[in-house]
Amino acid sequence: MEYTKHITHIKNVVCLVFLLASVSCSIDDVVPNNQLLENTVITDEASALNVLNRIHNSGLRNRAYGSTAGAGGEGLVELYSLSDQYIDYLQSNPDYLPFSTNSVLPNSFFVTGLYRDLYFNINLANFFIEIVERGDANVTPERQVELLAEARFFRGLSHFNLLRAFGQFYDMNSQLGIVVSLTPIRDNSTFPRNSVQDAYSAILADLEFAADNATNGREHFYISATAARAFLARVQLYAGDFASAASNALAVINNTDGYSLDPSYSNIFASRYGSETLLAAYTGGTEGNQGNQFVKSDMQPSVTLINLADDQDGVSGDGSADFAIGYDPRFSLGFGPGTIGEENIGKYPNGLLGSNAPTNNNAIQNLRMGEIYLIFAEAEARRSGGSLANALQRLNDIRNRAGVAPKTLSDLATLLEDIREEKVLELYAENAEHWFDLVRYHTLGDIDALSVKPTLTSTNQFILPIPIDALSGNPELVQNP
Repeated sequence: MEYTKHITHIKNVVCLVFLLASVSCSIDDVVPNNQLLENTVITDEASALNVLNRIHNSGLRNRAYGSTAGAGGEGLVELYSLSDQYIDYLQSNPDYLPFSTNSVLPNSFFVTGLYRDLYFNINLANFFIEIVERGDANVTPERQVELLAEARFFRGLSHFNLLRAFGQFYDMNSQLGIVVSLTPIRDNSTFPRNSVQDAYSAILADLEFAADNATNGREHFYISATAARAFLARVQLYAGDFASAASNALAVINNTDGYSLDPSYSNIFASRYGSETLLAAYTGGTEGNQGNQFVKSDMQPSVTLINLADDQDGVSGDGSADFAIGYDPRFSLGFGPGTIGEENIGKYPNGLLGSNAPTNNNAIQNLRMGEIYLIFAEAEARRSGGSLANALQRLNDIRNRAGVAPKTLSDLATLLEDIREEKVLELYAENAEHWFDLVRYHTLGDIDALSVKPTLTSTNQFILPIPIDALSGNPELVQNP
């Protein structure tokens, strides 16, 4: 479909996919149906849930994470993982190489697809919110709030993914945020970019509403109040509200909703939706492989990552050439010999890349408890009056689970770097947090990102360019520097 009008043409996409309540709709059903009109799409709770499942699909199965609903393809989590100093790209693929060299252009189809996918999800959620708020779902007030909470979660999540891709998310005073859309787009109106502060305000409002009003006790590929609070803590960390991030992360750590650290690191990925998982895109049904496509033939650990993993046993240089022994066990799981996945790195053992094994695919770990422990550790260390001992404890909870020696406390700067490196070892080849951490730590004055990777020569490379198609359709947009 031609994409030429920024979010203004998203209404046309919505007409293709949004109006689908006349058919049975499960979380893995992504076949479009455009037979209904907007004002009749939601008439009861069942039809509202059908549309909510579509919002779920377009919110998690898109270019931000790995695959567009109903189709395969790589996502920005894979490509962002090439952007910092920890993963080296092996093949000169013209589509991948710009991410590895930090030279992405505004005509990249990955960039255009990401922009389109996320604004589609936002507009889909906006239609749903408007219709449910006017009472068309015919549910109790309490149930109406629960439905709205889930839709607002995805609207907030998509705005956040847009902000950290295309906006200067690391500078609260910047005017280069994103276009924030809180009402359905029905015409060819154009809009300027909101400031970073305004974008965070909208995102946090949606996630706070979801955390306060969503349900609990659900499968881990659905939104729960606990999962929403976990995402809220992540966004607050990015926004520099360290006290709130620490408080919400601790609430998630102490939850009574069945989320907890899995005693086995490898089981997180083998089980797909276990206790560790706060949210993972559903990969069952007939959709085939919707998991991350971190492929051995595309990427390898850099010398920096190899040395970091090698140092974990306290003896530098003792790691084996095949990455089997002498390294952090988490690193060996991904890159060592004998991994189950023949094409994917060892974190993704369920089936080959691109295989159609409906009940045995790799789940996209959008957020899991291991990251929440490290969000708490960083936020607690950074907040005014925070306890470095408490931050260290949560860091060591993760290291103990991994089977590596605990860290000791020396000073704040060392602790913060220990936390950043722990996130690399814990989350590599998952959700690209190590790239965003590099950007955040640089802007907070903890590290010089431009000194750790030769192709990073300017802070302008911290975010992606606005797609050419969006600029041509919206004269009010300003391109990133």
